[in-house]
Amino acid sequence: MGVALLAALGLTPVVKRIARWNGQVDWPSDDRWHDRPVALMGGVAIVGAVALGMAVAGTGAFPWPVWIGASALFALGLTDDLWGVRPEAKVLTQVLATAAVLYAGHEFWRGGPVWASIPLTFLWVIGITNALNLIDGIDGLAASVTAIAAGALALLSVALGNLALAAVMLALAGAAIGFLVYNIPPASVFMGDCGSLVLGYLLSVGALGVQGGGGPVVGTLVPIAVMAVPIFDTTFVTVTRVLRGRSVTDGGTDHVHHRLIKLGASEGQALALLSGMSAAFGGVALSALWMQRLLALAVAALLLVLVTVVGVYLATMGGGRLAGVSSSESGMTARFGALMRTYAGGASWKSVAGLLADLLVVGAAFVVAAYLRYGGAPPPDWSAVMLEILPAVIGAKLLVFYTFGLYEGIWRHAGTPEVVRLAGASGTASVIVWVGLVTVKGPAALAPSILILDWLVTTIGIGGARFAFRALRQYAAAHRDGGRRVLIYGSDPDGILLLRHLRQHPELGRTVVGLLDENSVRHGYRMQGVEVLGAPDDLPDICSDHDVEEVIVPLKAVSKEERSRIREQCAAAGVDCQYFDPTIRPAPETSTSPLTDNGRGEEKILSP
Repeated sequence: MGVALLAALGLTPVVKRIARWNGQVDWPSDDRWHDRPVALMGGVAIVGAVALGMAVAGTGAFPWPVWIGASALFALGLTDDLWGVRPEAKVLTQVLATAAVLYAGHEFWRGGPVWASIPLTFLWVIGITNALNLIDGIDGLAASVTAIAAGALALLSVALGNLALAAVMLALAGAAIGFLVYNIPPASVFMGDCGSLVLGYLLSVGALGVQGGGGPVVGTLVPIAVMAVPIFDTTFVTVTRVLRGRSVTDGGTDHVHHRLIKLGASEGQALALLSGMSAAFGGVALSALWMQRLLALAVAALLLVLVTVVGVYLATMGGGRLAGVSSSESGMTARFGALMRTYAGGASWKSVAGLLADLLVVGAAFVVAAYLRYGGAPPPDWSAVMLEILPAVIGAKLLVFYTFGLYEGIWRHAGTPEVVRLAGASGTASVIVWVGLVTVKGPAALAPSILILDWLVTTIGIGGARFAFRALRQYAAAHRDGGRRVLIYGSDPDGILLLRHLRQHPELGRTVVGLLDENSVRHGYRMQGVEVLGAPDDLPDICSDHDVEEVIVPLKAVSKEERSRIREQCAAAGVDCQYFDPTIRPAPETSTSPLTDNGRGEEKILSP
C-alpha cells in the first residue's frame, strides 16, 4: 500500500503537467458538473502506481489473464479519453476482459450451476466496471469509493486468510488515496476512463475473490454490500432514465451525487455523505462474516427498504430541479405512476408498496429481536421455533396493521396522530402474536423480552420507512439555497407558517436564512432548522452578516404601528420589506400571482 500511495503522489503531478501541455483537458459543458477546465489522464498515474505496488508485493492473487484484462481496459479507456471509442467497441473489450476473469478461475456464485454462474459473472464484472465509471461525476467520489471498497475487501481478505488478495486491494487503495490528494474538491486532475474502468474491473475481481472464500450468504451479500454506492447509483440512473424515455448511456447531471447537491448539499457534503455510506456498507459486509445466515438476511432486508426509500425520494423530489431533466421529469413520474397502477394494485399501488416494505421490516425485526435477546445466536431449539412461526408472525402483524388503517392516507404529511396510531398498531400486533404463540406453543414459546424488543424494532423500522419521506423533504428544504435571501419577522405560529409556505413553494425564489423576534429569550433558538438571529433593532448587522435582501412580515401578527416601524428599519438597512397575508377569499380569485406590488415599490403582499 505504501509503495502505491507514494507512487500516486509522485506520478499524478507529472501526468497532470503532461496532460495540460498536450491539451488533454476536460472543458465545462452541459452534461458535465465542473465549471472550469481540468486536466485529464490521471488514470495513467493510478494504473502506474498500482503496477509499481504489485511489482513489489507480487501478483499472485490474480492470475495473468486478469492482468491482461486490466491492460485491455486501460488501453480502451486511454483511447476513449484521447480520441473517443464507439459503444460497441467498449462493450466488446469489457466482454473479453470478463472472459479472461472466467478463464482465470474467478466466477460469481462459485460452485453454482454453470448456466447461472457464467451470466452472473459477466453481469457483475461489466456492471461494476461501468458503475465506478459512472460515479466519477463529482470531484473525489470515484477515488474515495475505490479507497474505501478496496480497504474493506482487504480486511475481508485478511479475515478469510487470503493475504495475496489483500495485498492487491491494499495497492489499489493506496493508489486511490494518493490520487485523491489532487482530486478532492476542487480537483486539479480527473482520472478519466483509463483510470475508472481499471479500478472498477479490479474491484469486481477482488470482490469475486472474497466471495469464493465465504459461505453462501457471504458470497451473495458481501460483494454487493462493498460496492453498494456504485450499484445504487447505476440502478437509480438506469431506472429513472428508462422511465423518462432517455438513453441510459448518455452523460448527464442526474446521478445520485448531482441530485444531492441540487437538494442543498455542497459538493463536499455530497462526497462525505456517499463516502460515509460506502464505509458503512463496507462495515456491514465485514460484520456479515460473523453473522448467521438468518440475521444476515434480516439486516439485508432492512437495508433494502432503506435504500429503496432514499432512491424513490431522490427520483420524485430531486429531479425537477436538475439541469437537463426538468422538462421530462413530470413525464417520468406519470410513466411510473401508470406502470404501478397497471401492475401493482391500481390506484392503491402506494398502499401495496407500503405493505410489501412492511413485510420485509416485520420479518427482519422479529429475527433481530431474537438475536438481541440472546446477545447473539439464539439456542438451536428456539431457532427452529422461530423459523416455524415466522410466517405466522408476519401474516398476523400485517393483518393488524391493515385493520388499524396503516395503509391508508399519505404518510409524507403524517404527524403526531399517525405516530400514535403506528405505535398502537405495532403494540397490539405484538400482543396478539404473543397470545397466539402462547396458546399454540405454550408459555415458554416466546420470552416477554423478545416481545418488547420486537415491538421496539418493528415500530422504529416501520416508522422510519413511513416518515423518511417527510424527514428527507424537510431536510432538503431547510438546506436548499438559491433565490432571494430573506428574514422572517416572528418565531410564533404565523412565522412558522410563512417558513413552511416558502419551503413548499420553491418557485417563489426565497431562501430563509433566519428569524427575527422581539423576545430576546428566543434569540439563538432554532425553529424548523432556522435560527432566531436577533431583534429588528439588530437588522443592519444581521443583513450585513447574512447577505439578507428581504424581510417578510406576517401581516396578521403585528399591529399597523409595528409594521410601520419594521418597514423603516428595513429601509435603513437597505432591504425590501414584504408582508405575508394568509387569508381565505371568495372565488373567483382576482389575482393570479402570489406576489402583488403596491405600486410604490416599497411594500408587497405575499399570499399563499
